[in-house]
Amino acid sequence: LGGAMPANVTAKDVMLELLRHPLVRSGGAIGMAVEYTGDAIAAMSIDERATLTNMAAEVGAFTAVVAPDGETVRYLVARRGMTQHEAWALCTGLVSDPEAEYDAVIRIDVSSLRPMVALPGDPGNGVTVDELPPDVAVDIAYAGSCTAGKRADMDMYARVFAHARARGARIARGVRCYVQCGSREVYGYCVERGYDRLFAEVGATLIAPSCGACIGAGPGVSRSASEVTISAINRNFPGRSGPGQLYLASPYTVAASAIAGRIVSWHADASEA
Repeated sequence: LGGAMPANVTAKDVMLELLRHPLVRSGGAIGMAVEYTGDAIAAMSIDERATLTNMAAEVGAFTAVVAPDGETVRYLVARRGMTQHEAWALCTGLVSDPEAEYDAVIRIDVSSLRPMVALPGDPGNGVTVDELPPDVAVDIAYAGSCTAGKRADMDMYARVFAHARARGARIARGVRCYVQCGSREVYGYCVERGYDRLFAEVGATLIAPSCGACIGAGPGVSRSASEVTISAINRNFPGRSGPGQLYLASPYTVAASAIAGRIVSWHADASEA
């Protein structure tokens, strides 16, 4: 992954781009170990890298890895209480051999990417948001899951919702919006940052950490085939999260769509498309 990510493009968008790649669509990654490298990876937070590795299942891979680096050390020091020496000692040598051979190499220039969605039915049905009709109304916006319930994801939801609150906007009428943290730690982070109050003020419901709508459980599950969901979960196979039509998207796109009441991308200038 090379280049610099546009401000409104996330690891989830990168993943949806990868999932529609012909090699992946044809099953070329099934049973493989996927390694993510490049300048764009080096610039990503650990939470964003985790989105890519979490969704290895969607490409059919056995596992996915990112070689540890300075960002990994920073994370271990800040979040795991290690010293720099302890963290580097754990990370040293955990890289692919210089002469390692790869079954295939996929190169993506992330600077050319735009916000993506996966059309209902398969995570590989990726299109850019601006390729959709402009009036795809949503009934449910689900912001959460293991792949989109991390601290960095909560920051993204909060960024969109804070701008909405500042201009007097709320979750669109008729839209049910749920935010589900991936762990108690992340829930505590939301409370510490005041995100719980922000979400409530714009009309989004913060629900307890758990496996949820991604496995068809709890709030955020569609009730009928006619309902449309914009969701940050990792898969949208038929019936996975209820009988409705489920579009996959990034945290930014899910939050922006919840405010707009239709599927839209979010822009770095903090305005909906």
